[in-house]
Amino acid sequence: MSEAFHPATDSDVDDILSLWARAGMLRPWNDPLADIAAIRANPKSALLVARADGNLSATVAIEDGGHRAWVYYLCSAPDVRGQGWGRRAMAAAEAWARRHGQSKLQLLVRRSNAPVLTFYDRLGYEESSVMVLQKWLDPELERAFTENPNAH
Repeated sequence: MSEAFHPATDSDVDDILSLWARAGMLRPWNDPLADIAAIRANPKSALLVARADGNLSATVAIEDGGHRAWVYYLCSAPDVRGQGWGRRAMAAAEAWARRHGQSKLQLLVRRSNAPVLTFYDRLGYEESSVMVLQKWLDPELERAFTENPNAH
């Protein structure tokens, strides 16, 4: 059994896509293959994965945003939920951020996603006093987003 998080490789991509689909992480406004490629191509980001008994158990993407790092695609396999994979994934993301000189880690969670908000609260994350603003630059992606307003 291996539990160490490490950067995703080409051979992990199909398993990552499968895990994200099973876990309900995919959204019509985000192309997961493009996201994986962009994360892996950026020297200031990483897509970390962990396996147990040969099966992909968890993923977390992290990006150096200058003086803070951002977390995306935190996901654990539905069949191993409640076994600490999310907590270990966040610990791996925090360690990555510290190694890259970051003093703060940030992430986005929809207010309607109470279970995930509770998870992060237990890890010591708190709501920021800043507001996230956005402007869609692609009308097709904006339409996909607005047609799925409650997707987490």
